[in-house]
Amino acid sequence: MNSKTAGKWINVSEMRQFRDLDIITFENGKINYSVLESTENEINLKVKKVENRSENLSDSNFKFINPNRIRFYRKGKKHTVINEIESKTEDEIFEYDYVRLLPTESKLSESRIQLLKYNFEWNNEKGIIEFNKILDKPETFEILKKTGYKGRKILLEKIDSTLLISFFRNNHKGLVLPIKEIDENKAVLCGLPLEPYEMIATRIN
Repeated sequence: MNSKTAGKWINVSEMRQFRDLDIITFENGKINYSVLESTENEINLKVKKVENRSENLSDSNFKFINPNRIRFYRKGKKHTVINEIESKTEDEIFEYDYVRLLPTESKLSESRIQLLKYNFEWNNEKGIIEFNKILDKPETFEILKKTGYKGRKILLEKIDSTLLISFFRNNHKGLVLPIKEIDENKAVLCGLPLEPYEMIATRIN
């Protein structure tokens, strides 16, 4: 392992190789995989190594997008449904992006952070980051929860010294953004799936 590949790297792409969110480490020319598991009522995520799952770095097709973001190009199959009785399968090159986990810069406690609300705007998308709340409209949620639907919510999670903003839908973890820096006025988030890869969310008073 050298400084260029040191540390843990989290998958920030829309594609995932495992059911759970994965991270990779580099050691002795190999890429090792682990998955992140939630612990009940804890923000700290458990790292579980994936047994018998490693790759030779020399056999991988990849490039560094920037010093803290690496992209792998992997062959796969793309399945397309044409109609009810017809589909097709094509060879495809899929992109998997990983960002290095760096310690979050903050003087705030985790409990304090979870009380704050932030506005964000990214690529013409606008939204609010508010932790531990059902984000669906109340009337919509009341109808859907009868089917077992758990709603959309945002949780604060943590790996080592890195805080994460994790977006959930029906208990399924979707977008996960490492927090680069957070204080009473703003949160700097990185690991966005498309450029710009970093955004600043401003606090709602």
